[in-house]
Amino acid sequence: MKNKIFKNVMIHVKYPYTTLVIAIMWIGIAMIISRQQENLEILVFATSICTLVVALIGFKFPK
Repeated sequence: MKNKIFKNVMIHVKYPYTTLVIAIMWIGIAMIISRQQENLEILVFATSICTLVVALIGFKFPK
């Protein structure tokens, strides 16, 4: 049963490195926001744009 769940999760995560980069970006921004009280909107907006760029490049299907 446990092995079947692991296989299902791995099927959905085809690009683990891209996922890891995006997760590290958002964890880092969360740590920055917890210590900084100004320009939060700019930080979240910039991280969102970077996430979209990384996702477009990293999740692109090979031809």
